[in-house]
Amino acid sequence: MNNIVVLGVDGLNPELVRQWLDSMPNLKEMQQAGIWGEIESTVPPIGAPAWTSAQCGRNPGAYGFWNYTYRDDFSYGEPKFVNSRTIDERVDRFYKILPKMGQKVVLINVPMSYPPPKIPGGYCIAGHNSSMPEGNLIWPERLIDEIENLVVEYIPDIAESGSDNKSTDGDKLVKRIYDMDTQRFTLLKYFIHEKKCDCVFAVITGCVVISQLLLRYTDEEHRFYDPDFSYANTLKDYYVWIDKQIGKIRGMLPGDTVLFLLSAFSLQRCDGRINLNEWLIQEGYMTLYEYPSQPTGLKDLNVNWTNTKAWSTGDSGQIYLNLKGRESEGIVDPNDYDKVLDELADKLQGITDERGKGLNTEVFWRDDIHSGPYAEYGPDLFVRFNGYRWNTNELVGHGRGNLYSFDTKEAPGDESHGPYGYFSIAGRDIPPKGKLKGISLLNSAPTILDIMGVKIPEDMEGSSILEMAREKKEEKPPAKVESAVRSRLDLLGY
Repeated sequence: MNNIVVLGVDGLNPELVRQWLDSMPNLKEMQQAGIWGEIESTVPPIGAPAWTSAQCGRNPGAYGFWNYTYRDDFSYGEPKFVNSRTIDERVDRFYKILPKMGQKVVLINVPMSYPPPKIPGGYCIAGHNSSMPEGNLIWPERLIDEIENLVVEYIPDIAESGSDNKSTDGDKLVKRIYDMDTQRFTLLKYFIHEKKCDCVFAVITGCVVISQLLLRYTDEEHRFYDPDFSYANTLKDYYVWIDKQIGKIRGMLPGDTVLFLLSAFSLQRCDGRINLNEWLIQEGYMTLYEYPSQPTGLKDLNVNWTNTKAWSTGDSGQIYLNLKGRESEGIVDPNDYDKVLDELADKLQGITDERGKGLNTEVFWRDDIHSGPYAEYGPDLFVRFNGYRWNTNELVGHGRGNLYSFDTKEAPGDESHGPYGYFSIAGRDIPPKGKLKGISLLNSAPTILDIMGVKIPEDMEGSSILEMAREKKEEKPPAKVESAVRSRLDLLGY
């Protein structure tokens, strides 16, 4: 049995890790000493479901949300905001299991942990969510004074009061990102050494914001690539800084503590958006009483539901059918459910970019990828354009028939979540197996429990990454190479 530190680096991109690995010696050493690889995110790879699945080992159908909002009836749209209480009523995240085994747990800035859960014998500094009301982020409340003594003024979120990331000076924002993440690392070390926590789960969120801000200066294929040399190396410098923090953490960990580095998705460039509701209108699946004069979200559209077969929400390719007997004004006959989905999927495959180039479109039926007591409230269809390098847009009002939005430059926070994150695990009892394929976020929570010697609940869908590594078979050399080796050994008399 070991203790564990789970270091979440929100948005860490495995492709950039590969590109800059020679400048990241500590992560390179972790890879050589343990297990690492890409980790498949949820569909869609949005922070709320992705980090929740990482903590409970179950797919989104088990807890019922695919974004930061959800429905728990058959409303048009997703009128409710996700919070930790709703999640904890529906699934057991690992921090509900470990205290029963006598383990002391702390959550530091973990997404979807507000309001802060009252972890028996443990602690929580909740992750900030822009949609949440003002309230205390820390439990127990007596911990507030300790936090203030450590970091003076805790930075809950990157945006300062009265401002947003889009309007903040770039240099000032980068400094605030470093200040915020430095606080997280300070707290992580404090809870390891001073509070003697057995399981520390901390998420560093600056990587998402700095990637949103600076990818256009790094990726020459970015639609809005900017060769401004003053920012050319800033994103790489941040990755190198994260690597130095990893080295410091590994150097101070007790011998019985395993480090599990995890990103639940990657941040990548966004090439544009498909205005999905505009497309549904154009194709006759959605009808409005009145077309809006400016881009307008679903909840404010004047939709003629009695003449609408499908609608879309969010920005990650989610489509709902207006099903008779399910939605209040449903018109799609349940007997035609599969037929309409097949028809939509076929037509979605035909969408191209603005130059007529195909988008490597993938379409997923909800029932094929999600299951559980809340799956029925989810989107009926998911579409992924070009590995999410093209996102979608629910807004209507860009002009009739205008299927494309290119607002990335005007909205620096408008990059794309990629379908794969990154993981690396090293420490006592971790076999040095190197790169491991076929890992998903559903393997994360079982792995945490396995490392800590706790039985994995049967309702967790994934297995432990350690168990998968132990089962990894050594690759045989190609037949020609094996034959040549045997011939050489024969000549040598062996």
